[in-house]
Amino acid sequence: MGRGALILLLSLAAPLAAAQQGTVRGEVRITVQGPDGRPVPKADRSGVVVYLTGYTEPPPASEVNMAQRNKAFQPSVMAVVAGQKVRFSNNDVVVHNVFSRSRAGKFDAGKNRPGESYTETFKKTGLIDVYCDIHEQMVATLVVVPNRAVAVTGPDGRFVLTGVPPGTHPIFAVHRRDERSDVSRAEATVKPGGETVVTLELTETRADDKHLDKHGRQYTPRSDAY
Repeated sequence: MGRGALILLLSLAAPLAAAQQGTVRGEVRITVQGPDGRPVPKADRSGVVVYLTGYTEPPPASEVNMAQRNKAFQPSVMAVVAGQKVRFSNNDVVVHNVFSRSRAGKFDAGKNRPGESYTETFKKTGLIDVYCDIHEQMVATLVVVPNRAVAVTGPDGRFVLTGVPPGTHPIFAVHRRDERSDVSRAEATVKPGGETVVTLELTETRADDKHLDKHGRQYTPRSDAY
């Protein structure tokens, strides 16, 4: 096969592969306990990470940013592909020390002054609880997934996963750290170029946000100026 024919073949293969990919869309429904103790639908269904497993993809070359602002993480929920870089930037007016003691991605950014940042690459899939060693109220969730078929829901709980290869794939919904719920699991069967609709159900109870500092000890009161 000549060079020109090979280039033509490769140029045709990429659109063909893209045409074989499908889409998974749907919504996450969350049930909470109402004032009378009975289960009721939750109005705000944001902050749920929905993702597929069963295959891997290389991470995007671009890094993502989880900022610290007003003594809070923004965004407080983030999903990245295994191997992708995450920048933790201090956009606040006080010092922060971002860390995690989670098995999937243990790290310690050290003390970062306003305007400074720390970058970490997360290579293992899993759920990572992110905290600040100085400000106990700062809590975030980072979910590391195996491929790019991932989304974080907005208030309506809806999601769209694109570029999914044909086949049957496990699909999961994981709630943010400051809420407590079971992980929801289902299966999505995707046909070449087709669209699959999935509904995932979560039952939520309020979580206790108490956690230990990076040394495994209770937090001690600190001055707001620090």
